[in-house]
Amino acid sequence: MDKTHIITVAALGPDSGALLTMGALDAMRQADALVLRTAQHGAVRLLDELKIEYKTLDALYERCEDFDELCRMAAGALVKKALACENLCYAVSEPGSDATVRALCKALPEGVSLRVIGGVSLGTNAACAVIPFGVNTENLRTVTALSVAEMRVQADSPQVITEIDSRYIASDVKLWLSDLFEDEMTVYFMENAAEPGAVAREIMLCDLDRQAHYDHRTAVLVPRVSVYERSRATYEDFVEVISRLRGPGGCPWDRAQTHHTLRQYMIEEACEAAEAMDGEDDEKIADELGDVLLQVVLNSCIGAEHRAFTDRDVTSMAAHKMIARHEHVFGKEKADSAQAVTSVWENAKKKERGEQTALERVLDVPVSLPALMRAQKIVRRQWQAQDETHTKADALAAARAALDALERETAAEAQLGAALENLCALAHVMDLDAETALRSAITRRIDDLRKADKKP
Repeated sequence: MDKTHIITVAALGPDSGALLTMGALDAMRQADALVLRTAQHGAVRLLDELKIEYKTLDALYERCEDFDELCRMAAGALVKKALACENLCYAVSEPGSDATVRALCKALPEGVSLRVIGGVSLGTNAACAVIPFGVNTENLRTVTALSVAEMRVQADSPQVITEIDSRYIASDVKLWLSDLFEDEMTVYFMENAAEPGAVAREIMLCDLDRQAHYDHRTAVLVPRVSVYERSRATYEDFVEVISRLRGPGGCPWDRAQTHHTLRQYMIEEACEAAEAMDGEDDEKIADELGDVLLQVVLNSCIGAEHRAFTDRDVTSMAAHKMIARHEHVFGKEKADSAQAVTSVWENAKKKERGEQTALERVLDVPVSLPALMRAQKIVRRQWQAQDETHTKADALAAARAALDALERETAAEAQLGAALENLCALAHVMDLDAETALRSAITRRIDDLRKADKKP
């Protein structure tokens, strides 16, 4: 049986030897070999004083062209060294957020096991610095400054942003936080959050990038602020507001609503949002979309109360539907044009539904849709189910024949309906939307009347 080699990853903690734990120190003492990610750490002085021998990976920084290559080479070097001894210790500041540790986990060969000894994090130390101000740091969230561009700011828990090592980074963090928080809000700034007993200062958020000093130990702690104390809100904030309205002591009207009573409002709000989208008032579009979202959240809240579904079911179904129907983005399908995307989309929907007849397909079209929209959708689904292809010339001929039938003396509603249906089929072939086309035509007619009414 092959001998087992152990790599112990030990946390050095923030950039101060005073915050090194006894467990991590013992692991470094007992190891056959000790490797530090870098000698640029405050705990190195303590290791030197204790005469604990170590090597570092500092030389790799000069040899590697980018950070990904550094992580790969670091992992390779550590595995090679681990195979030459029984117990290798690798020391980094914070194992949980260290990219070289993640690379090492992926590179472990058979016969090499990994264990991790945690320690004091910079975020935890920063949180301790604001406790004297009476700030509640329960459920603390830690975010590194360079990662804010990939994340959405949240407000449902206190958060500490670390490694604000320059004024430019501080400005990025300020803009990120300003998406939810007021410029005059109080935050807690620490020039050196790595030191034991780190000192925090109260500053306004707008002053975050106007401080005298920044380095990799600089951090800011943002306390939790209720949605009722902010002018901006997240989706989770909105759900909280609606849940309160529906809950005990909430609004009698909101508490009385059901899926059935809200149905009319969903239709009205969707129509108002669609109308706003025809204009150029972005604020009005946002406002009307908010009204649609209100209906979604209200209905989700009702579903949760009846243990039928929650807002998580709604978002999960929508997200997974988008993933499944975009195989060209998330899977192996290829689609280089809008037409090819439509084909991928329809194939995905066919997999979801299984084989359906043309009748089954068209019966799925909601009766409540506007007539032109419903007609065009039924035509499209019928042709897709029957694998029919129609040219513009075919559709035009059918539309002309239907219009000619209106010339008969006996022509009535049935002939008019057939003509409109054939025009919807023509719209589909031309890749136009009949409902939008008619709405635009009506708008032009009204505009013409408005212009004529202004003439002397």
